Amino acid sequence: MGFADYPFTSRYQTIDGHRLHYIDDGQGPTLLFLHGNPTSSYLWRNVIKPLRDRYRCVAPDLIGFGRSDKPELDYRFLTHYHYIREFVAALDLNDVTLVLHDWGGPIGFRLAQQEPRRVARLCFMETFPFTFDWEEFPLAARPLFFAFRRQRLSYWLLQRHNLFVDLVLRLSTFRPLPRSVMAAYRAPFPDARSRYPIRVFPGELPINDRDTEAHRAIEEIERGLAGMPQPMLLLHFHPGAVLGRSRVAWLAQRLPDLEVVDGGRGLHYVPEDRPERIAEALEDWLRRRLPEPVRGALPAARVAAEDDRFGGVLTWTFADTEHGGMVAAWSSHGLVMLSFAEDVDDGRAQLARRFPKASLEAADQGAIANLLAAPAATPLHLVGTPFQRAVWRALLEIPPGQTRHYGELAHALRSQARAVGSAVGSNRIALLVPCHRVVPRAGGLGGYHWGVARKKALLAAEGVKEP
Repeated sequence: MGFADYPFTSRYQTIDGHRLHYIDDGQGPTLLFLHGNPTSSYLWRNVIKPLRDRYRCVAPDLIGFGRSDKPELDYRFLTHYHYIREFVAALDLNDVTLVLHDWGGPIGFRLAQQEPRRVARLCFMETFPFTFDWEEFPLAARPLFFAFRRQRLSYWLLQRHNLFVDLVLRLSTFRPLPRSVMAAYRAPFPDARSRYPIRVFPGELPINDRDTEAHRAIEEIERGLAGMPQPMLLLHFHPGAVLGRSRVAWLAQRLPDLEVVDGGRGLHYVPEDRPERIAEALEDWLRRRLPEPVRGALPAARVAAEDDRFGGVLTWTFADTEHGGMVAAWSSHGLVMLSFAEDVDDGRAQLARRFPKASLEAADQGAIANLLAAPAATPLHLVGTPFQRAVWRALLEIPPGQTRHYGELAHALRSQARAVGSAVGSNRIALLVPCHRVVPRAGGLGGYHWGVARKKALLAAEGVKEP
């Protein structure tokens, strides 16, 4: 893929009647990427590409930016914070690692301080979870930003002439941005009205010449830094624009659990300058900070084929396993059934009910043991309605040792919890399609086709305490 490519599916979440665009790609521990001015989730594309094989990467466009709606709002700092907080709540994101740049930093730090249950870790770069004065502002940029903070000048410079995109962004990277990249950054702002959100942010900067709501809110973030329990990674670039050596040292004195990593050469928009370095450093840090993989939990298998129904030849067998008696059946494409069964007759009867038109042929008695020994290498053949298959694919994305609520899956699938519950209950590929990891939001274990006691035992083996 090229440097300018954005190979992600667009998704939308409605907040207060307005749509926030976001991408949600990959599976594994959740990384939430927050951008600043005048960028969007596009800024993170080359950081996300190498990470999405091992992590769930969620990157929204701030309201008014990227492909998100641009309604008549004030676009102040606390307004952006409100939309991101509601976005995180709507997606029910928990145990999140924030990855922050520019204005995404104050937004993310405020979220971490006010929603510590959701935010487990922070990685940040070229951002400002603190107030400052003009003396700390980059000397070359002071006259320009002074003008950006004046009402009449800011309209002409930022809304009429789009200087934040055409000048500030372009001159704030070491790597020359190709025309295709600049075109992607210009696209959300085709006219003066659409650029109003860009214009607001410079006036919100927490510089000591104004006593504003944003300044007071970021002062509150600054006062709370020393009490933050989350581990943090600061990527420091040279020469940078916002985080110089003295400010890095200042943060190291205040943040209880901070690791500083040298990111190398970079100006301000470092995800454009050094995306590979950011992804590499973040993954190395997460490898040391995330909990160890859950022992006894089976890794996800892959979907090789899908059908509404099946009436061909199935090979099948029954075996006693560490989980109990199990029956398994395979088509020529992959595993179609793995079910708990009392004995071989019960297993055959289950198969006959599930696939009444299939022809059954005996398989090697060691096939189930081989399957359980290498589940990630086992291709799956999902047989069910399109909606059932969508739910089962969503189950495959739930990491071992974690659970999801029925409503959470329903929200992601734009459906209802009752319909999702019915599809979860129709799953007949136990363990590998982990329907045991879905529980009610109200608490308790909920139902399980093969018995609640077995569900409790499977979750306990993965280290999940009863909800």
